[in-house]
Amino acid sequence: MATMAAVLSEDNRAMLRLIHERKPKSLTELAELTGRQVPNLSRTLRMMEGYGLVTIEKNARETQPIALATEFLVVLD
Repeated sequence: MATMAAVLSEDNRAMLRLIHERKPKSLTELAELTGRQVPNLSRTLRMMEGYGLVTIEKNARETQPIALATEFLVVLD
């Protein structure tokens, strides 16, 4: 539960929306849009990819993040 809360933090949800809306072509472009460092973005995106929230497409020179989910419903019982 704590890991999921970290993955779905306010900053990370905002980043997912930004990826979905602006469709950055590279991690460098995403870093410019978010003000975050590329290594930190890379680490966060790999974790999100593990949860199926993003996919990362690697081209010849660039790595492009693609948001697969932007809205979440958490049900606790």
